[in-house]
Amino acid sequence: MQIEVNEQFKFASVWLTNEEKNDTDIIKSLQPVIKKYREMKYRFVVFQSGNQNLLELTKGLLAHNKNLVNNG
Repeated sequence: MQIEVNEQFKFASVWLTNEEKNDTDIIKSLQPVIKKYREMKYRFVVFQSGNQNLLELTKGLLAHNKNLVNNG
């Protein structure tokens, strides 16, 4: 688990591996952390590792966005 905090933009995030995202103890341990940052008016995001190909999904997303710009 990796926690990143950006004080300038009031943004906090947690990165979870595949193993961590399925561990109920880790998920429970995040609740006080999330609460802390929400009370400080931070946006809080939990990122979880996936099972699909990141490169291919990113290419598809970029192509889709390019298509929207060109046809919008």
